[in-house]
Amino acid sequence: MKINALNNVYSQAQAASDKTTKISRSQPVRESNATVEQPVSSGQSTISGQGLMMSRLFGKVSTLPEIQTQLTKSTQDIDASNFLTKSDLSALSDLYGQAQAQGTDLRYVDDIARDLGSYRKFGSVSGNYNTGSTYDASGRIQKVSFTDKDAATASRILSSDNLSSSGLDPAFLRYELDPGYSFSHNASFDFLESIMNTTSSDATSKDQPMASQFATYVSQGQNNYIINTASEATLKIEEPDVISKDGVFTVTETGKKHGFRLEGNDVVQDKDIGLIDTLSGKNGSKTLLDDLLKRNNIESINTENSASFFDFLFSSRANNKSQG
Repeated sequence: MKINALNNVYSQAQAASDKTTKISRSQPVRESNATVEQPVSSGQSTISGQGLMMSRLFGKVSTLPEIQTQLTKSTQDIDASNFLTKSDLSALSDLYGQAQAQGTDLRYVDDIARDLGSYRKFGSVSGNYNTGSTYDASGRIQKVSFTDKDAATASRILSSDNLSSSGLDPAFLRYELDPGYSFSHNASFDFLESIMNTTSSDATSKDQPMASQFATYVSQGQNNYIINTASEATLKIEEPDVISKDGVFTVTETGKKHGFRLEGNDVVQDKDIGLIDTLSGKNGSKTLLDDLLKRNNIESINTENSASFFDFLFSSRANNKSQG
């Protein structure tokens, strides 16, 4: 169960406990220092798709870094690009080469690479946000959806026969197009759809994306999902012990019952709240001995059998041990 107190969704999270998504995002795809020239004439130099992929995902390296296959404590800080499979890298090389040839801004492919890397790194431990276990601070259930435009595009892609024709893993595409898993995606669904149309076996000239359609990069930003909050609260949220607002702490009535209090602006908790209540008379016991009697359901002490208060404590402890 997750409680989203700020009405903002964590990003994916990827290291997650009990299938809960923890909003952790992969590092941005690194921009290469190399100048990528878009071809405007047959005489202009270009970089191969693989060269673009290597440069933009891993920087200026001559060999691929070791491919990571499992998210562990030792690999959790490694860039998500290092989790891309050989098949992923081959597909991305083709997409970079295709984008360059069509005059497409390469950042559209960068975004796909970023989402694909996150899927490889966190997909196995990510939970679906829309499983009905996420609430706001008031106990109202929350679900997330794509914008109407993205939802329509995702539906067209998923219902087409082109999922396996793009070179991208169909399992990743289904993950990417599910708002419960990928609500804060980077990739443009319009660009994904154009790839499907371009690479499908029945693609015609009218399906080919216009060179100018994606020549100017438009970031998805954080406007690609909508949080839908139920009108009624279905989860009872217990009052916290302490509330902090703008750095100022307030001890609630529940917190006071649990022994919390303020010393200046510092919150402290009395270790033995039972003793405090006893000494203040809050539990109806006049003395500490009265309280002990009450706790042990003893009305009175037989002074003939209990020579002292310590004899009583010893006998109570012995009784407790025998009952255990």
